[in-house]
Amino acid sequence: MIKEGSRTTCATICVAALAFAAFAAVTHGFAAVTSDGLRRADIAASPRALPEIELVDSAGQRLSLREYARSPKSVTFVALEYVQCRSVCLTSTAGQSWLQAEIRARGLEDRARLLTLSFDPLNDTPQVLARHAKRLGAEGKLWRFATVADSRELPRLLEFFGIVVIPDGLGGYSHNAALFLIGEDGRLSQTYDIDRPDIALAEYLQRNSSR
Repeated sequence: MIKEGSRTTCATICVAALAFAAFAAVTHGFAAVTSDGLRRADIAASPRALPEIELVDSAGQRLSLREYARSPKSVTFVALEYVQCRSVCLTSTAGQSWLQAEIRARGLEDRARLLTLSFDPLNDTPQVLARHAKRLGAEGKLWRFATVADSRELPRLLEFFGIVVIPDGLGGYSHNAALFLIGEDGRLSQTYDIDRPDIALAEYLQRNSSR
């Protein structure tokens, strides 16, 4: 006859095992425990084709996100932010600036480029983006700034990249952030912590060391 204590122990072990298995499933085999981590695992496992969204850049030129990012010779590092941000966007901007300097120093201008997308199209007009790019010393052919040409496309852009933007009541936004890598095939293939552009560049160089 099984004692009550043993029965309780067995039940506890079963519950723990089920919880362990469930946690492993929802975290993709423990690859991630946060929503950003899950996004990273999902994208790495299944690169995403870019949506057909029309953008307008700091020069007032229209461009297709899908067509711009598809290049047989270069990858694109993408960050989403807004010009007046004084929080995580400063880290994002610093990372993009660092990447620009490293790309130029390593002679990678034909193999890598940068795209900063604003999710505040009402305030971040082409003129505002142009002044922002100038302040940062952005080289136009290497580092491009743009936003959606039609604000109705903004939700689709944010959903694709997994960026959540919430008005803070003070004219700004609370939002998450990441550094994204668009491969030469025009697909979103990797995502990195916004403060680790060094890892993003190092992994890109490692994958392409034979070229």
